Amino acid sequence: MNFRVKLTAEAVRNQNEIADWIAQHSIEGAMRWLDSLSHVLDQASSSPLSFAIAAEDEFSHKELRNALFGTRKGRVFRAIFYVDGDIVIVTHLRGPDQKNLSDDELNGI
Repeated sequence: MNFRVKLTAEAVRNQNEIADWIAQHSIEGAMRWLDSLSHVLDQASSSPLSFAIAAEDEFSHKELRNALFGTRKGRVFRAIFYVDGDIVIVTHLRGPDQKNLSDDELNGI
């Protein structure tokens, strides 16, 4: 079964901010990062429950999962999502130096 992937407005905002930050250092790096994100979201669309439970899961009423993906330089990013029926809903994207979701962010899920 294939799932549809939907990014929330916050996830789109995160995507744009991260891609813009990377592009300030390397346009090619930003394009590769977007490709890496697209690849992991494709994986989530085919088997979302194969991804690990996110650290924030214990504080959420949704079952939150992590889709980890990286850059050639080894920096690991997270797409945080939950499954609702046949839809994978990506709520946030986090960079390697960013903290877990705050209570306010979790309340918005």
